[in-house]
Amino acid sequence: MKVTDPVCGMSIESEKAHASEKYQGNTYYLCSPQCQQSFKANPAKFAAKAGPAGGVGTHGGHHH
Repeated sequence: MKVTDPVCGMSIESEKAHASEKYQGNTYYLCSPQCQQSFKANPAKFAAKAGPAGGVGTHGGHHH
């Protein structure tokens, strides 16, 4: 399933994500250790950015 990393905005396959984190009942998929660290440091910020779809959405970001 295509999902969007809430930290960098990169579109990734959920089954190939580096990691996933649960926050307020939603699962967010992260593309790299750096994005995972950023999410864990401030999950409220990135969850709000991703919206209620649990990480699915579009916004700008970096490329790996």
